[in-house]
Amino acid sequence: MSTELRSKPRFGPADAGLQLHQWRHHDLETTSMPAVSAGSDSIPAGADPAATAARLFADGVRRVEFGEPVELSGRVDPRLLVTTMLLLGELTALGVVVDWDVDLGELPDVWTSISHLSPPRRIVGLTDEEAQGILDPWRSTFYLDKCVYRQGPGFIQVRDRRDATLHRLTIDDPLYLDAVAKLSRGCAIEEVPTEVWEALLGEQLVGVVGGLAWWMPYRVRRWPWPSFAV
Repeated sequence: MSTELRSKPRFGPADAGLQLHQWRHHDLETTSMPAVSAGSDSIPAGADPAATAARLFADGVRRVEFGEPVELSGRVDPRLLVTTMLLLGELTALGVVVDWDVDLGELPDVWTSISHLSPPRRIVGLTDEEAQGILDPWRSTFYLDKCVYRQGPGFIQVRDRRDATLHRLTIDDPLYLDAVAKLSRGCAIEEVPTEVWEALLGEQLVGVVGGLAWWMPYRVRRWPWPSFAV
């Protein structure tokens, strides 16, 4: 279930940054109202995803649109893809509506690894029937906090339900905590100790593109379920 993509040397036009269109209301019908618009923004590769999402939310942004399809096919700068995926997770955690399209490339089944993220508006590069065969289960099985982590004093707890079964993992080893901190911003695979990397990859908690990786669970902001269910 880990996201592993092959990087190609030719990058697309999105290398300049992730283009965002922003609104101050969740409702799609209000986006045509000038007073609801929060303008546009360009998020550079390597931007802090948590800080960026927090800034947008504090500014009143409740709905965003990604200007270009998210290229999981490997045709964009890997750094920008990592930033985009991390930001998507942060926005999902905050309950911000995200209108985004995705190109799954040669790995259409990779959607199950990112099914904890807000479902896309469209899947490009597939036939209508193939795209709908992914969109329908993604939308019908999505719920907030499907794969999350919470930070405690000296530990991290992960709760992952992407395969419909609850998997719990507590991380308290300093080497692992340091790796998660790096992966939460996106980092080179070589920055993570081999033993730690293999363990996190085995738990399907990291996404990979080229030589870069990111932490896939997003931080829990609120529990949408009663305490006995989490």
